Amino acid sequence: MFGANWCYDCHVLDKAFHSSELAPIIAANYEVVHVDIGKGEKNQDLMTKYDVPMKRGIPGLAVLDADGKLVYSQKHGEFENARALAPGDFLAFLNKGGNREHRRLAVHFP
Repeated sequence: MFGANWCYDCHVLDKAFHSSELAPIIAANYEVVHVDIGKGEKNQDLMTKYDVPMKRGIPGLAVLDADGKLVYSQKHGEFENARALAPGDFLAFLNKGGNREHRRLAVHFP
C-alpha cells in the first residue's frame, strides 16, 4: 500500500486491514509492506515499478507474489476515497488475483 501519514484515507484503509472482517484474511495470506510516498517526492520509482499511478491518488495498492513479482495493482484510484468503502470492497480487490498463496501487499507509510 502506497500512501503517507498525512493521508486520511490511507489511515482508513490501514484500519480496515485490521478489522475483524479483513485481519484474518490479511494475516493468513499477505505480508503487508508500508511504502511512504511523502508529499509525492518519495518512492516514485516503486510506484512506477508496481504500476500504481500517483496521479490516481493514494492510498495505492499493489499485490506481489512471494518472489516480489507484480500480480496486480490498483490503477484507477479505487481507494482514494477509502472512507466510503466497506470491508467487502477491499476484499473484492484482494480476491482479484485468484489463488492467494502467500503474497506481499505493498502498503503505505511507516
